[in-house]
Amino acid sequence: MATILDLGLLRSFDIIFPVLFVFSVVFALLQKTKAISEGVGINATIAVAVSFMVLLSDTLVEIIKFMIPWFTIAIIFLVLLLLLFQILGAKEGDIKKSIGDTSVQWTLIGIGIVIIVAAFGNVLGPKLTESSSQQGATVINATGGTGTSTNFQSNVTAILFNPKVLGMIILFVIAIFAVVLLSGG
Repeated sequence: MATILDLGLLRSFDIIFPVLFVFSVVFALLQKTKAISEGVGINATIAVAVSFMVLLSDTLVEIIKFMIPWFTIAIIFLVLLLLLFQILGAKEGDIKKSIGDTSVQWTLIGIGIVIIVAAFGNVLGPKLTESSSQQGATVINATGGTGTSTNFQSNVTAILFNPKVLGMIILFVIAIFAVVLLSGG
């Protein structure tokens, strides 16, 4: 039965979204930097060529398909956060000044890098474990080890929620806050 939330029809067009994403990013970068030309036509032609060249790599298309929803969620969250700040009384000048702050910029860059690394891990990770298990590599299962299966997602989950890794992450977060707060600003 078809419902309002049935997104099965969008699966037929899922190849269009990476092409549009690459086109818009490349075109925006070329227009902003004026690296090749100031003409809109030349920049649009280059952006179309690059976006169609992305279609030649299935791996790159899968990485972009993974990244698009996460970047969309991050952008929607940031817009709603800006709206919340304005509701609470922040002026437009205050928001522009805070966006110009290097810590905010590095936070946004960090979020982008995490999304990109997660996309590469999600798309390329299972392919790497499949190729290593197909080449006759044996999995050594020590007591308490995390690499107990060839399923990539279960291995990543077991590693991330290992008590030693969680303790290391907490120590890193404490160290980062200590450096930031003790260095003053």
